[in-house]
Amino acid sequence: MTQPESKYFENDGLRLRYLDWGNASAPPLVCVHGYTSSAEAFNGFARRFRDRFHIVALDVRGHGESAWSPGGAYTYRDQASDLAAFADQQGLGSFVLVGTSMGGIIAMTYAMTHGARLRALVLNDVGPDIETGSHRITQMAGARPDSFPTLDEALAWRRAASPIVAARDLADQRELALGLLRQQPAGSWAWKLDPAYIQQRVAHGAPVRPDLWPVLSTLACPALVVWGTASDVLSETQARRMVTTLPKGELLEIPGTVHAPSLVEPASVSGLDRFLSGLAT
Repeated sequence: MTQPESKYFENDGLRLRYLDWGNASAPPLVCVHGYTSSAEAFNGFARRFRDRFHIVALDVRGHGESAWSPGGAYTYRDQASDLAAFADQQGLGSFVLVGTSMGGIIAMTYAMTHGARLRALVLNDVGPDIETGSHRITQMAGARPDSFPTLDEALAWRRAASPIVAARDLADQRELALGLLRQQPAGSWAWKLDPAYIQQRVAHGAPVRPDLWPVLSTLACPALVVWGTASDVLSETQARRMVTTLPKGELLEIPGTVHAPSLVEPASVSGLDRFLSGLAT
């Protein structure tokens, strides 16, 4: 199975990781994951599209192998500043940006000041307005066990907590879990996500989102809104409003899918293949 290379960059005094899937001469495509996730969330997507793009996936600060913010700087603007620093340091020029859930909010926040650099934007199951599912995810993260005696027990908990995870094959589940959990010296497995970030969100809710509707209304690049039709994070009403607000917006429905589509469902792959087909040159 093809594996990416782990690399690092720095911003705001933090050492931040990204996964580089190679093919550096191809057009760049940057992926940003959701809350409680990691760069490994895009492994399946990357393996399907790495022949056409130079795919990189960031570990958002406080997640995965990226540093924790000692001052608890976890606003969307903080996270978007990391994305901006990465794009500048890598000299990306224009690029395709894919954001899942929280990563989509980071992507829209980035577009507030850097929209002209986007060749295309994919927003996976998230919009400018907060919906009930965001509160559910915050509470679930706050209530989950701090650690597990074995990796198998962690995998079982993740399957029970997420139908999206349970639908993946066991090899994928393990690979995804290794992006989220680290084995401790005594042998147990603990989350990589900064516990202070979890506590911050439980106490105060998710960070306040900037006013992102004006961003969508002026975004010149093609944009794809991916909507899981059973999602509680992105409603049909908001998804369709996004598509009509975006000057070049399209809607990709993933039938019967809860938050957030993995981007490897057959409907996701075929829709992304169509949307990205004209951007790979």
